[in-house]
Amino acid sequence: SPSSASTAIIATRIDRDLFDAVLEIGPLENGVMEYHDTARIISVQANALVKDGNDKATNKDDGNSAHQQSVIVACAGTTDLPVAEEAAITLSLSGVPVTRIYDCGVAGLHRILSALPKLRDPNVGCVIVCAGMDGALPSVVGGLVDVPVVAVPTSVGYGMSLGGMSALLTMLNSCSPGVGVVNVDNGFGGAVWAMKCLNSRQK
Repeated sequence: SPSSASTAIIATRIDRDLFDAVLEIGPLENGVMEYHDTARIISVQANALVKDGNDKATNKDDGNSAHQQSVIVACAGTTDLPVAEEAAITLSLSGVPVTRIYDCGVAGLHRILSALPKLRDPNVGCVIVCAGMDGALPSVVGGLVDVPVVAVPTSVGYGMSLGGMSALLTMLNSCSPGVGVVNVDNGFGGAVWAMKCLNSRQK
């Protein structure tokens, strides 16, 4: 499970104006606050933990990350990035190694096939797939990997996409076994689900 020294307090769905308003309250005395624009997340870490994390990042002989299971966050298109980044940043701030595979939707299927070595890496314990439009990518990934796949429908699409409902229904009707689905645009929920998958596998 992730080290407690790698975790942070996070607030999701924070736009830039709200973050600026928080900054006006004044600096933190014993912590570091950071805004993650694409993910729309505010994170807060204690000063000592930030320093400890930086020291570990510069220690190339630390072999812990080589044995810790990681999560892949994949998204179909660049318009899915806010949801994908919400998941990826949540995982990273919780101390989980993350590999991003972006812009790999079924409209260019060769891109997800070229990512097979990353998807099938033995250190990968779960894959999160964010997709809008027809929402077909999680089914494709589910047929290529033997670890749990967390499908996150996004509200990206035209006309009868119905704010992500069409992607949600496609994912719920996936013919690939081992694909679970969270609510529309719920990158945070997908990340927590992935962490629980890792925890259950490492017990």
